[in-house]
Amino acid sequence: MTAQLESDWLGKTLRDRYTIRRELSRAIGRRTLLADDLQTHQPVVIKIITFGGDFDWADLRLFEREGEVLKSLAHAAIPGYLDYFEIDLPQAKGYALVQNYVEGRSLQDYLQAGRTFTEADILDIARQLLAILHYLHTQVPPIIHRDLKPSNILLGDRSGHHQGQLYLVDFGSVQAPFIPPTGTLTIVGTYGYMPPEQFGGRAEPASDLYSLGATLIYLVTGLHPAELPQHSLRIRFESKAIHISQSLRRWLRWLTHPDISQRPTSAQAALDGLDSLLEPGTLTQADLALATSGRVLVHQHGEGLEIVLPPKGFRPRQLRSWLNLLTLGITFSIASTLASSVVWLPATLLGFWTDTGVMLLPIVWILSSAFSVVLGFTSLILVPTPASNAMLRQLHIRIDHQHLAIYRQSNILLRFQRLVFKVHRDEISQLIWNKTESTLEILATARRYVLKRHRLGLKPSEFKQVVDILSDSLGIDCQRVS
Repeated sequence: MTAQLESDWLGKTLRDRYTIRRELSRAIGRRTLLADDLQTHQPVVIKIITFGGDFDWADLRLFEREGEVLKSLAHAAIPGYLDYFEIDLPQAKGYALVQNYVEGRSLQDYLQAGRTFTEADILDIARQLLAILHYLHTQVPPIIHRDLKPSNILLGDRSGHHQGQLYLVDFGSVQAPFIPPTGTLTIVGTYGYMPPEQFGGRAEPASDLYSLGATLIYLVTGLHPAELPQHSLRIRFESKAIHISQSLRRWLRWLTHPDISQRPTSAQAALDGLDSLLEPGTLTQADLALATSGRVLVHQHGEGLEIVLPPKGFRPRQLRSWLNLLTLGITFSIASTLASSVVWLPATLLGFWTDTGVMLLPIVWILSSAFSVVLGFTSLILVPTPASNAMLRQLHIRIDHQHLAIYRQSNILLRFQRLVFKVHRDEISQLIWNKTESTLEILATARRYVLKRHRLGLKPSEFKQVVDILSDSLGIDCQRVS
């Protein structure tokens, strides 16, 4: 507590009713104080705005707006309006707004204290905040908060298995149509939590939903949204949120879409979307392997996600399979012949055709045969032909905190891996799905890689599954072309 507060405010009684106990927060020209109501004997919160060298009339308009809005509201998760009066003291002149006191700490304070939030915590917080926003947005006319962020959300103490009651505070930035406009454009909100349209002074219910999504991303990642990378105005949070389910990541991307027309239109729509995405059984833990239908195998672990696509294999009714089989046979034969030559040529040069040498021919033949077979199979493993890729090697797509890597792995005789593409995930700019050609193009800063459904031997539904998983895990909307 500052010495200035002790001398100017501590112990003072305002309006012969409110005795100041301590300071809760302060900003330029504003203070939030905890006081005792001498009439009700209950603690109250008093917000004070004072005139001074840094006074701004726009701040006073917002201050008055908060009082007008709180007067019109009655919700258990919103501090109630109690009083509003003018301050005329020797040490300060201004206005005071009195509200109910809410026992709790802000989500910002919890995060700074080192608390982490589980997926179940995030879902509970999301549902409580959506209920509050639904109440605000369904007022006639709707009330838009415009500054929803962790420091404006208080969380009460835990009770049993419930993590605590949430409260939404600080209504100084609300957009309320019943308050006459000032005639000037005032941009309010907090950078990182403001949707793009709010920078132009426009706000709709979907704008609060963007702020909600950005707030939840902060709880999930522990990083301010402005500290996370962005691409095309999208918050790229996925690399820091691999411990939550894909469904929840997808829902958070929906809320924080930079285009307001692509977000849910209401808090109820957002809640319905959350319930549909997170149906019973869809939530996964990061340390469990997730087996999916068909030939697409997905393994989720602490460091990231891995998609495994087994080799296409031999298809008796397809000409391409017979050609692949023929190619493998030719590769094996060439390698075997070369191996045999490596053994027989020295034998010839060293005079193995003498009487003594003839006796060693069985040994040379055994060595030649064994070497031929080993080199033949080794060629199938090491030589990266389309035939060996299709019939002998499975494709692995690995996504972790930093990179996307694609490699092929052969399981014949030994686990041989060959890296074919690797890029930092922040360098990936586009995913282009060509439905006609059945390809997915991964575009990075200076590189590209194309996945082809036919070469992978996937059904259209399986290929779509791969596309969706990559889009969800990378946090990049897939561009679809015909």
